Amino acid sequence: MASEGWHILQEHGPAAHAVLLRLTLRRDVAEDLLHDLFVKLVNQVARADDPAAYMCRAAINLAMDWRRKQLKRPAKMLPPGEQGEPGRSLEQNEEINRILDAAEHLSDLERQVFVLRFVVQESHERIAQMLQKTPQQSRGLCDAVVKHIRKNLGERQVARGRA
Repeated sequence: MASEGWHILQEHGPAAHAVLLRLTLRRDVAEDLLHDLFVKLVNQVARADDPAAYMCRAAINLAMDWRRKQLKRPAKMLPPGEQGEPGRSLEQNEEINRILDAAEHLSDLERQVFVLRFVVQESHERIAQMLQKTPQQSRGLCDAVVKHIRKNLGERQVARGRA
């Protein structure tokens, strides 16, 4: 069982790390969460119908759980080297954070669709396969997700204007 988890991590680990980095915007956190993901894989991957899909969903859940915990903590400044991916400006990272924070208000399924489509950039066919849905359901979920995110961002903008 441990060897199967190791095999999946070797094959799909770089993609999982990329998802973790895009969702946390912190390399150190992504590496810690990748370790947690490996532990989870060792214990659960044998039960999964599609181990790669399971690993991707588990990575999304770990990263979003980490983000949720961060929202409850007071903000602290990080050294410039730890502010997201190299090549992105602070403004770009702040915008990404606003969008990811808005994704917190989505259901688990909607959040997975959001990340798979707009962060990982999977096709509707692959999303449908990973989530055991049809491609049409995947498209419908993506449309609903975009509407929810836009609505949430608009509400936050209005609230900021009042403050």
